[in-house]
Amino acid sequence: MPGGSQPWGYRPMDDEAVIEQTIASDAFRVESAYLRRGGISVRARPRLFKRVDARFVRMIFPTDIREVDDGTVVGLVCLWDARENLNVYAHCISAGPGANAQLRALYSPLNQVKPQPGVDGDRAVSKFIAWKQAAWGRFLSEELELGATEASARWLASFWKALDRMYGGGHLRE
Repeated sequence: MPGGSQPWGYRPMDDEAVIEQTIASDAFRVESAYLRRGGISVRARPRLFKRVDARFVRMIFPTDIREVDDGTVVGLVCLWDARENLNVYAHCISAGPGANAQLRALYSPLNQVKPQPGVDGDRAVSKFIAWKQAAWGRFLSEELELGATEASARWLASFWKALDRMYGGGHLRE
């Protein structure tokens, strides 16, 4: 098979090369510049990295935010396409009870790269959306009891665990 034994005639890149090309992509640079206008920086290392299949890699880069409020951007999601050698998109993930429209639209043609294969992916997305709603109520209560800093730290730690669970677990990096 051309390009080695991989389908579509391409060779997979190592993790570091995928990350480097993703952060150099127009999509990442534009979305990062947009966030900098609001005083938010995106880290250059993904907190979550998952090879979804032979073709796609999902990365979620954390921001430098330490205190959250509804709508605060806490991550930048990217999708690397090895066949096209391209970062397909970069979009923000925000704190709060809501999830972005494409995540909620399970059967949209634009939402075909699921966090896990088949029905497990749909189920994982539904659970993550439910987690966001429940966790936000808990955050609001903890913010009153513990203050914004401690409640934010707890919410952010839980957020990354919930994302990792949506992707099947074991994909978080420090």
